Amino acid sequence: MQTVDLQGSPEGVTAVLAVPDGDGPHPAIVLLPAIAGVNAYTKTAAERLAGHGYVTLLLDYYSREGQAPDVSSPELIGQAVADLQDPRVLGDIGAAIETLSAHPRVVAEKIATWGFCIGGMYAYLAACEYEQIAAAVDFYGTVRYAATSEHKPISPLDRARELIAPLIGHFGDFDRLISGDDVDAFASALRAHGKIYEFHTYQGAPHAFDEDFRAQVFRPVAAREAWSRSLCFLDWYLKGEMPR
Repeated sequence: MQTVDLQGSPEGVTAVLAVPDGDGPHPAIVLLPAIAGVNAYTKTAAERLAGHGYVTLLLDYYSREGQAPDVSSPELIGQAVADLQDPRVLGDIGAAIETLSAHPRVVAEKIATWGFCIGGMYAYLAACEYEQIAAAVDFYGTVRYAATSEHKPISPLDRARELIAPLIGHFGDFDRLISGDDVDAFASALRAHGKIYEFHTYQGAPHAFDEDFRAQVFRPVAAREAWSRSLCFLDWYLKGEMPR
């Protein structure tokens, strides 16, 4: 793995690049972390995806500032979420797509987004923004804002009609941040607009159920199933492969 500058970014935004073995070319993924940013967990996820045959670019939201925010309490997490600017992050994702498209070992028309928590939301929002995205994977991304702001100008739910790429979403029914009603409303909006989507709900799973370094929230079966389903989804839409 190596840290790279994003192509076309005037502010020196960086990402971590993981490349599969073999000459390729390979399909690719823009990997979008939770609010804590790039850490050992997300780097391991990038390596897993590269091991499955995807060039993976893990975006660092905070490379401009030089460090991730303090997220050691619920209050600080809430402030970090409020401070992260949707337009800026979506612009950085555009630069990540450009960087992957120019990589000699990437199939430029086979790029997906994959994200966890706020990154799951950005994986979906980017698939409403960029025609180059071929598929999107959303692990428990925010569905509805309590209020919009300059940093959060449009609630994710209100962009359902703009979705371009097929979307898979994973949600826990014990998630204190995303209600079952919100997930149902999201599915209804996507269905009403004729979008391609697959949603999966995991009973007893809280928010961040894939984070294996947090014993209180990690749910091993839900995490394994979500990964397996997501890879099957991407293998179909990016590789044209269907495991039997």
